Amino acid sequence: MPISSTNEVVSPAGLRVRILILSDIHANPWALRAIEKDVGRVDYVLCAGDVVNYGPEPGACIAWLRERGAIVVRGNHDHAVAFHGDPRAAPAKAPLALAMRDWTRRQLSTDDLAWLARLPVRLTWRLDGLDFSLVHATPFDPLFDYHLTPQADPEQLDVLLAGAPSDIIVAGHTHLPLLRSHRRFEIINPGSAGQPLDGDFRAAYALWENGRTVLGRTAYDVSGISQAIDALPLRTAQRRQLQLAVCEGRL
Repeated sequence: MPISSTNEVVSPAGLRVRILILSDIHANPWALRAIEKDVGRVDYVLCAGDVVNYGPEPGACIAWLRERGAIVVRGNHDHAVAFHGDPRAAPAKAPLALAMRDWTRRQLSTDDLAWLARLPVRLTWRLDGLDFSLVHATPFDPLFDYHLTPQADPEQLDVLLAGAPSDIIVAGHTHLPLLRSHRRFEIINPGSAGQPLDGDFRAAYALWENGRTVLGRTAYDVSGISQAIDALPLRTAQRRQLQLAVCEGRL
């Protein structure tokens, strides 16, 4: 089970490098396609995990990332699907998370499940001497910690980021966009691409370009994913819960 890895690339001199940063896709390729159209050409894709679960098209999202050679770490839902574990979702979401975990496993090929299982929980990616440290939740607890929020105070951040090796921390998990500097770190949480929970249904992402990061949102037609959710073998209340998350950005 890969725990951590390091990759290094060097860009040609003078090239303007554009990096798309994603997290919490949650099996929503409709959102991915909208983001790709919105940002245009990028050189690299970084993903802070939770590629699958909750949404209706897990295989399509794995394929999208693999086709683009994305640098990806494992999220708690990826871990749960790959190893038939507990994603430790919030109590209000736990029954839905477990039901969709089992459904998701049945949709994925053996190769897709193996790909999820091979994802590291920590990864340091180096571009031209600049380190990007990817985790799903926090460097302190890469899979399950929800404390790296916009409201975190400096003392909390000292604990959550202790020992992190990088200039830039890329994380997800909270579904809340965050762009913040703390001591030597730049912290980037792009928000959730496929299941925002901040009251804004638009697909969220971050774009890093030659040292400057911007948070982005893009609207898309949710009718496709809405219809796919309606076809899921869930209780009516659970389908309604997913519809609220995708169509209204809330639970």
